Amino acid sequence: MARLEGRTGSAPKPDAPYSQAVRIGSTIAVAGQVGLDPKTGQLAGRDVGAQTVQAFKNVEAVLAASGASLDDVIRVDVYLSTLSDFEAMNEQYVHVFSTPYPTRTTVGVELPEGLKVEITALAVQS
Repeated sequence: MARLEGRTGSAPKPDAPYSQAVRIGSTIAVAGQVGLDPKTGQLAGRDVGAQTVQAFKNVEAVLAASGASLDDVIRVDVYLSTLSDFEAMNEQYVHVFSTPYPTRTTVGVELPEGLKVEITALAVQS
């Protein structure tokens, strides 16, 4: 099957050689999205809550460009600059998905200056 790129101006442009999303058949993989507002190029806020909300808006925009939605997401990976932000991120996460929730892995990593969270998603359409 062909690998098809999903691309939108409604999410931050990649700053390296990768696609915002790739679709193969009914499976869509979304590259890591951060809390940058694509209209301003600025962080949506300095706290993890605001950045989580914006990161999910970016994930949603990239999914839409690939013909999918958040309802199609089966897996989410969340990368936090500090695990002490887990609760605040989770407070926003529960507004994005309903039960049954996608599977999820959350890890602490070193992110570029100012970034609190990065989120990837895997979606499958039936």
